[in-house]
Amino acid sequence: MRTLLALCVLAVAVGGCGGAASQDSAKDFDGQERAVAKAIEGIETAARKDDADKVCKQLLSKSLLAALAKKGTNCKTGVKEGFDDADSVDLKVDDVTITGATATAKVISGGSGSDKKTDVLKLDREGTAWKISSLGPSASR
Repeated sequence: MRTLLALCVLAVAVGGCGGAASQDSAKDFDGQERAVAKAIEGIETAARKDDADKVCKQLLSKSLLAALAKKGTNCKTGVKEGFDDADSVDLKVDDVTITGATATAKVISGGSGSDKKTDVLKLDREGTAWKISSLGPSASR
């Protein structure tokens, strides 16, 4: 459940409340690294549209969905609750590393200074799409 909650926090953070402009950090990358960054930005788009269904059906990996189901967690409900609890903050994909069919992305969220938080998202390539498979421990708080 911790993984889903952390993912929801990220999903909602980028969606924010009100009309905050989104950042296109994917433009800072090329090739498959850009595809990974775009997958993470898909969370932002879904949060802005309050589309928990998209997060669960298109953005999370099969392995993460299976782990959530095994724990008895309803993905859509968890993501929706995350959307409802959102504060308006910023999100930026800072670094992407790809090894075969897996990737890690360092994602910075929050305001400025001590409000910033760095998390590491892990993604798996499923077919041609990159999907979020886990949220690693925070790199800094």
